[in-house]
Amino acid sequence: IRDDVSDWSSDVCSSDLFDLLIIGGGPVGVTAALRAAARGRNAILIDNTPPKQFQFTGPTGLFSKALRDSALRIDVAVLRSMNIDDEAIWNQVDGSVQRILRQSGDNNAGALAINRVPSLRGRGTLIVPADDCNARCAIEVNRPNQPKPNILQADQVLLATGSRALRMPVLEPWYEVEVAGHRRCFDSDSIKGLSFLPQSVVIVGGGIIAVEFARIFSQLKAKVTMVVRSPCLAISLKRVGIDPELAAVLEADLLLEGVEILFESEVASGGLTAKEPSMAGAGRRGRDKEPLVINCIKSGSKEVNRYTARLKTDLVLTATGRRAVTEGLGLEAVGIETASNGDVEVGADLMTAAAGVYAAGDLIGAPQLASTGISQAEAVIETIFGEGDPDGLEGEGCSPQAFLSNAARYPVGIWTIPELAFVGLTHEAARSAPHNLDVIEGVGRYSATIRGHVHTVGTKREGEYLKGDLRGKPAGALTGPALKLVVERAAPHVVVGVHIFGDDACELIHFGTLLVQARKTVADVLALCFAAVTYHELFKLAARDALASLQREQWRALHQQMDAAGDGSGALTRDEVLEMLEERGLQEEAKDDIMRGLFKGSGSLSVDKFVQRAQQLRSVRQLELMGEGELTLR
Repeated sequence: IRDDVSDWSSDVCSSDLFDLLIIGGGPVGVTAALRAAARGRNAILIDNTPPKQFQFTGPTGLFSKALRDSALRIDVAVLRSMNIDDEAIWNQVDGSVQRILRQSGDNNAGALAINRVPSLRGRGTLIVPADDCNARCAIEVNRPNQPKPNILQADQVLLATGSRALRMPVLEPWYEVEVAGHRRCFDSDSIKGLSFLPQSVVIVGGGIIAVEFARIFSQLKAKVTMVVRSPCLAISLKRVGIDPELAAVLEADLLLEGVEILFESEVASGGLTAKEPSMAGAGRRGRDKEPLVINCIKSGSKEVNRYTARLKTDLVLTATGRRAVTEGLGLEAVGIETASNGDVEVGADLMTAAAGVYAAGDLIGAPQLASTGISQAEAVIETIFGEGDPDGLEGEGCSPQAFLSNAARYPVGIWTIPELAFVGLTHEAARSAPHNLDVIEGVGRYSATIRGHVHTVGTKREGEYLKGDLRGKPAGALTGPALKLVVERAAPHVVVGVHIFGDDACELIHFGTLLVQARKTVADVLALCFAAVTYHELFKLAARDALASLQREQWRALHQQMDAAGDGSGALTRDEVLEMLEERGLQEEAKDDIMRGLFKGSGSLSVDKFVQRAQQLRSVRQLELMGEGELTLR
């Protein structure tokens, strides 16, 4: 990919006045540039990608997705069994990853060229326009190997520089150092520079990026250890909106794949496995199998010299958060403010404190997803050049506050193996302020679908395969991949959340997004006709389970009613049930049928036994037993 999108863009500064200046060549900047071009506007993209890296390769997370795809395609264990060495295997894996990244970059560069959007490769800095400037905004662009900067002018500027991974101070000396011929310590951005196939990996963090890479490296047959501050992944992932029960299944699945998780732990220090005269000599060492050591302590402990674990490893990856990239943008010079966490502050229209200067994407904070950043880019262009709603999608706006105030606005996909995805509210969030909804859950299990059975039969993932890893969990707890619907208890049972852990979850979630955003009901789901032998069957299974849950509540209420009219012992006798049936004037055949189905020789019925047997009755007998109450039927 050339330094500039096309030959003619090298002369772009012959006219330094534009309709829009965009700083940042990621998905947010590229989307904004193409959207502006589609409206016939003259925009220019300033991209500071380092000279030896591909430009316009998409979101930061594309590398992990590409590595995941390569890990699934290339069977490391089989290749090793054929005596193919790790260097050759890595060349194959890395070659596949680089082809994916290059294709993404080529596609975006091609789209920019076709739409005649110019770009400059260099650092863009906001400056105060000169007195004789014809526009209210100006940018100074310093380009590699160019002694004189370019000064560009426009009435509008979009900042889209994204975010960068935070590094751990205790490991800072090791991020840029080669040990035994390779860099060994990475953050979630620099991991793109990995140059070998690791046999052991330590991942610090318990968030989305950490669990993605843990599963990817385990697929590449590395011994993976996670160091997590929280006591479990359910707590660690709760803040991003992940259902805690599905998080527990994800945790069990990681353990099944051999990933070791050190909970309530943090890194105290790191270093070499052998004493070295200096770090400068580290790169000249003979290659050790596990050249680094990571020392862990209990979370929050002040006794940093009392290690709870010493981990020898090939590679360390830290995934402990991100921060907006604002360095060198010249924000202070034009009066743009940042929050205490470094995010650029914007209003509902995504404009900063400087007139005409907008910001979008990771730069302005959560949700920090490529999808929401792209929506923000589109909203900015519509605000500046459009004739429609200036607030963007559905009049709700695309500011961080607008997105975070409505979990239905965007789905989240997590590229573990298998995938995890969600949209809308969890059961707990729906019941809590500010929503205060009365909700229930319905569950569809992958093991109950034909496709789920076909894809797992004969493998270790057949059926409810996590039973041993979830021992001690309550009865009915998930023991394998599943789809959850969170629906309102009151009719018509509106769907307010969809949560999936399993194959194709990141594709399935888009139908879930439609359900939540359109406030569709359980009846709407059951009325649809899906193609046979597809995972969409999960939605119907979950919808039926939600109705079954409602029905169980109704049977419990009836049990309580009959028990209260009787002896109040908590168990129903034959006489108590028969008395109610006779009051309803049922025919003898109906009464006998119901009594046989309920008691089956039992002397009395606990509430659980009553619910179980009532659900096994024929539909007509269920209706007769419920009487005038409205029974929810599946």
